[in-house]
Amino acid sequence: MLDLIRIIKQIRERIRTHTERLSRNEMLTRYALIDPLLRALGWDTEDPDQVEPEFVTQQGRPDYTLRHDGKPFILIEAKKLGSDLSKARASGFNYCWQNKVPFYVITDGDIWELHDLREVGGKQIFQVCLTKGNIGDAARHLLALWRPAMPDVQPGLPNILLS
Repeated sequence: MLDLIRIIKQIRERIRTHTERLSRNEMLTRYALIDPLLRALGWDTEDPDQVEPEFVTQQGRPDYTLRHDGKPFILIEAKKLGSDLSKARASGFNYCWQNKVPFYVITDGDIWELHDLREVGGKQIFQVCLTKGNIGDAARHLLALWRPAMPDVQPGLPNILLS
């Protein structure tokens, strides 16, 4: 948990310092903001058995596929910092429904949305902004994506206190 909080602080600083560059470059956003957070959540971004970038589907290519028990489990669509994430929602939902992937994340590195697509129409599990609000609250939400807890995908309990 402390590593996750440290990474969130680091991401906040990177956004504060490099907003202009990150808002023009999706790959830089992935490299500087998204990849470090995935690693802090226990995902080995260099292991194709855990994380597969640019997973090819008939509907397109989500930026990341997080695997559980060898199968695609969470698809992630990454956008450059400050992007309108609502535009990626429909295409991502289609990726998941067509490929029977239960969860979908949309992020610009600062805002993270997690959706459960096992229900018709999908259900948002959380939306969190890393640069606003309490870092502990952000970390608790993001623990829904913590690799060691898979296959359970649910936000952290709201009454956990951090020292």
